[in-house]
Amino acid sequence: MTAARIAAPRRAGLRRPGTWRTNPKTALATLACTALTLAALAGCGGHSTPKATDDAAKTVKNLGAVPIPSPPTAQATPTASEKRLQLLAMGYSVRAQLPGVNAVVTAGGPTENPITKSGGVPDHATGTITVTVHEATGPLTLHAADFTSRDENGKPIPLSADGPATITARPGQTAALTLSGTYQAGAAELTWRHDGKTIAVWDFNIELD
Repeated sequence: MTAARIAAPRRAGLRRPGTWRTNPKTALATLACTALTLAALAGCGGHSTPKATDDAAKTVKNLGAVPIPSPPTAQATPTASEKRLQLLAMGYSVRAQLPGVNAVVTAGGPTENPITKSGGVPDHATGTITVTVHEATGPLTLHAADFTSRDENGKPIPLSADGPATITARPGQTAALTLSGTYQAGAAELTWRHDGKTIAVWDFNIELD
């Protein structure tokens, strides 16, 4: 006789490899859930949520719009007098308050004309400085002798008028005095005196290539 075999009980929760079985209803439900999930993700990527816009609008309403900074105001022209001189960079203006007259005086330059040796690098140059007077409240006369120049070592640099040696600016007019000197590379300064009193000093540099 052949003895009947009794199947050994399976352990709960364990399956042998290769024996997974799929229920058709379960598979359809899983595919449906996956499709819904993908559709939701696609919707999120293609459309922005209105919540961010609402939050931004509430922030502007509660705090106000971000203010736009205004451009910086122009610096006032420094004032100089016979009792208070001004130190300036070349190209800047000074409002001179002198006995009987006020005016804005500007020194510009120098315009360099290098003097070259034969085949060598220039070691000095002729520099032309222009002093302009405008916004005068009365006649203001400038003389070439009112201006002196020195290099960074304190050595005087002779100046000569390139044109009229004396100019006079009157209300509503602009007058210019042109000065020339021979400069070497380095720092230098231009000093303006009125009636022997220093009013302004302009610093500048000479670069020779």
